Amino acid sequence: MGEECRGRVETLLITPKSMPGIPVDEVNVAWEGFMGDKHFGLTMKAGNSQKNYPKGTEVRNVRQISIVSAEELSEVAESMGLPIIEPAWLGANLLVSGIPALTQLPSGSRLYFDNGVGIVIEGENLPCTTAGNSLQQQFPDRPEITTTFPKKAIGKRGVVGWVEKPGRLSTGEGFLLRLAQDIRS
Repeated sequence: MGEECRGRVETLLITPKSMPGIPVDEVNVAWEGFMGDKHFGLTMKAGNSQKNYPKGTEVRNVRQISIVSAEELSEVAESMGLPIIEPAWLGANLLVSGIPALTQLPSGSRLYFDNGVGIVIEGENLPCTTAGNSLQQQFPDRPEITTTFPKKAIGKRGVVGWVEKPGRLSTGEGFLLRLAQDIRS
């Protein structure tokens, strides 16, 4: 991947309380994330990812938005012998194309959307059995999916990020990806 590349928003989703997410054509992006999404907020309660704080401590929400790559989801589906993995089944907010190694983006990389929204990549969204359970519900004859998904999706589950500049996003919108090291130079 070069220093800058372009991608496209394929699907926008809101996950109100539990998966699956609900596809929408447009979304208002606030400083707190996607309005109506379960991860909306400037702060969140510390959990397993914030081991230096007691569980439940209020910390900065760097997990406002979950982004997955169409290319990576296709690879994971193929490796699991599934016809498809929909981003809604994983609780994702954005399905993008054109960034085939999305999960490998360095922390601090930025997505600059054509309508002016900016999102900062915090890091990899590690695969978990919660997403595996949601996926398994789509394929009830495949009970092994709950535990297989986290293993097969490692390094391809997508990223989480936070809002640098609010605005409005639309399905089909383009964006520019700038890698973290290019922003600092």
